[in-house]
Amino acid sequence: MRNEQDIDSPTLAARFFAQVQVVGIDALLVGTSFLMVEFLFLAFSGRRSATGLLLTAEGILDLLHYGWIAGAAVLVAIAWSATHGIFGTSPGRAMVYGLAEEERDLPWSQTFLGWFVAILIQLTFFSGWLITELDLVSFLTKFSKAADILNGLMHPQASILHQGAVLLVQTIFLAFMATAFAIPVAFVLSFPSARNLTRGTWASRLLYMAARTGMNFVRAVEPLVWALIFISWVGIGPFAGVLALWVHSVAALTKLYSEQIESIDTGPMDAIAATGATTLQILRYGVVPQVIPPFLSYTIYRWDINVRMSTIIGFVGGGGIGYILKPRVDLGEWGEVGTLVLLIAATVWLMDIASAKIRERIV
Repeated sequence: MRNEQDIDSPTLAARFFAQVQVVGIDALLVGTSFLMVEFLFLAFSGRRSATGLLLTAEGILDLLHYGWIAGAAVLVAIAWSATHGIFGTSPGRAMVYGLAEEERDLPWSQTFLGWFVAILIQLTFFSGWLITELDLVSFLTKFSKAADILNGLMHPQASILHQGAVLLVQTIFLAFMATAFAIPVAFVLSFPSARNLTRGTWASRLLYMAARTGMNFVRAVEPLVWALIFISWVGIGPFAGVLALWVHSVAALTKLYSEQIESIDTGPMDAIAATGATTLQILRYGVVPQVIPPFLSYTIYRWDINVRMSTIIGFVGGGGIGYILKPRVDLGEWGEVGTLVLLIAATVWLMDIASAKIRERIV
């Protein structure tokens, strides 16, 4: 019989971290449910602010007992994990370990997990309805304003056609330059961001984590926010728009490139490694030939996306046709807005056709 010293410590550590994951997921979902229940209770209780007005969604969110609910959620998560044999599989246990065998063939209405998920979905829907302040009555009763807008859009004015066409050319090249500058950086970063190429040593794994974390952070920030940052840095104009789209494109292309690398056939790599080739030679002859065609397809697709994004970058001063589109929307000059929208739509349509043809030839 083995004693305690013979127990495989990595196995115990893995079980411990798995259990922590289970409790963490359950606590998050249960806590979210409790918060939404309290939110809905306060919303329908008619509670008023100090001024006598009904509380807004933001005011209700400030009143929620986050600390108490977090503690209660952790206790419930621990209790559910400890009594899963009685109450059934919890959401966290289902995600980490999978659904229990005795629950796999049961309909959701006969499991505690199924009812919990159903109630969570309902709470999320009703809470989201109130938090986003959906007002279908205003949407359905104010057709007169919509008619004015549509009338203007259907009667474009040619007075802004020349300026719009010039800035549209700037928009296209803004997207092109951002994509062109992003290609080499994303190409280099895609290799340390690929999991199948960074399993060998702790240093490579650390490099993988650093690359992935950095790119996820950059990609999480919208191009409009990056545009505001670069406008403060280099000033208003298309250069700030190029930089904003470039940063976001690097992160997006790195993700696409690295995922393509992770799906390659490892046979050529193993064969080249068996000859004593260096790491760079393995990448050069075993990886790159397999990924170049999809890389080109992803790059064209990204340029297509950047053309669309560049029309919005101008809203904050990043250059392009959006720079003159936003003021006209604010002033309600819908005839000129219609002209600019038609220019953008025609350009995007032509870009779709061209990029589709190019991708067909490449892939």
